[in-house]
Amino acid sequence: MPHITKIIVREQYRLEVLLDNGTIVILNMAPRLNSIRFMPLKNWSFFLSATTDGQYIRWGKQVEISLSEVFHLAQK
Repeated sequence: MPHITKIIVREQYRLEVLLDNGTIVILNMAPRLNSIRFMPLKNWSFFLSATTDGQYIRWGKQVEISLSEVFHLAQK
């Protein structure tokens, strides 16, 4: 399984997720911001705080997305 090497926050609540195998996944979070789970990400300053440990994208201790979920969400 690949690992996340870098996350770049883009305009309009998009994430560019770079993987160690050279793959780049663009994840559009905008359509999900009204869900209870992702609602905290509506705050742009909070959205900008995205970090990764290689397997998860995290925003503090409030929101996290696993790498396998990144692939799943990107397909929708």
